[in-house]
Amino acid sequence: MTITSPSAPEKWTDEEISAWFNNKEWLEGWNVQPDASINKRNFAIYYHKNPKQWKMAFRFLAQTDLTKLAVGKTELDGKNLFVSVDEYTTKDKSETRYEAHQKYIDIQYMISGEEQMGLCTHDKMAVTAAYDEKKDVEFYDYDGGNYLKATPQNFVVFFPDDVHRPCIKLNENIPIKKIVVKLSID
Repeated sequence: MTITSPSAPEKWTDEEISAWFNNKEWLEGWNVQPDASINKRNFAIYYHKNPKQWKMAFRFLAQTDLTKLAVGKTELDGKNLFVSVDEYTTKDKSETRYEAHQKYIDIQYMISGEEQMGLCTHDKMAVTAAYDEKKDVEFYDYDGGNYLKATPQNFVVFFPDDVHRPCIKLNENIPIKKIVVKLSID
C-alpha cells in the first residue's frame, strides 16, 4: 500500500495507519509485540513529528540487555529522551492511582514479571492531585476503565490523553523490573 502523504499521518486513512503500524519497521529490530491498546493514529502522528527520537528509543530497547540495566534514570538525549528502570512489588488495585503526563509519552515494558494496567480517558475522572509540572504527573480517582496485561512479551505506549494506572497485581503481589522510556512531546 502506498501512503498518500508520507510525512502527514494525520491525513492517512485508517488502512494506511494500520499498514504503517503493522509493518513494524519502526520497532528497529526490537522483537516485542506492541499491546493492542496502543492508539495507532496517535502513535503514527507523534512518531512522524520526531522520528529520530523514536528510532533512538526503539534501537536502545532492541540493542540493550535490559535485564542487566541498573535501577535509575539514564538520559539518551538529555531531557528529550530518557529511560527509568524500577524494581518493585506489584500492588493491590486499591493502592494504585490513575495518572497522566503532559510533557512526555511513556513506552512501558516489563523486563521481568507481569502486572495489570488500567487505561482510561480524562473525562471520566476526578483529579485528586493537581498537575505537578516538575514531575510531569497528575493523579486521578476512578475505579473503572479498561485493564490490560503487561508482560515481557508486549509493551504499551501512553500518550498525554491516556490516563493509566500501573503497578497492579494480576493474581498475587510479585517482584517486577520495568523500564519506562520517556519521550518529549515537543
